[in-house]
Amino acid sequence: MKLLAARLSRMAMRPLQQGFTLIELMIVVAILGTLAAIAVPRFAELMRKAKEGSTKGNLGVLRSCVKTYYAKNEGVYPDTMTGGIVPDYLEELPPARIGAYEHPERSGETATDNDASLTDGWVYPNSTSNMFGQVWVNCTHTDTKQIIISTW
Repeated sequence: MKLLAARLSRMAMRPLQQGFTLIELMIVVAILGTLAAIAVPRFAELMRKAKEGSTKGNLGVLRSCVKTYYAKNEGVYPDTMTGGIVPDYLEELPPARIGAYEHPERSGETATDNDASLTDGWVYPNSTSNMFGQVWVNCTHTDTKQIIISTW
């Protein structure tokens, strides 16, 4: 009994040790830093691929709308996408999201065949061009598979 009382009195005098040591905290921070260094670049790459996928999907929708317009109007393409497709087939032109090249999300169309103006997301050449009736993305960078975006 005396032995138990002596132990209890010693435990009562000693403060309770709670928490982690500095070494333990530093190890946890190092592990989290290593995981973040691995995960962040992969996450950025996944975001870029998702934006490219969204743009490819929107491009497919625009091409489908142009083909539908062409079929419905007996072999005549719309003069512009905003004048022929938007009011009848789409509420508005979808944005082109080209993630990694600091392009903002861009809607609208241009009639030029090059990337001279980065204000518009889509190229739809006018009727004087031999590319009339085709739609592509207004960007000459390469995608994650090293394919030039405007050739999608």
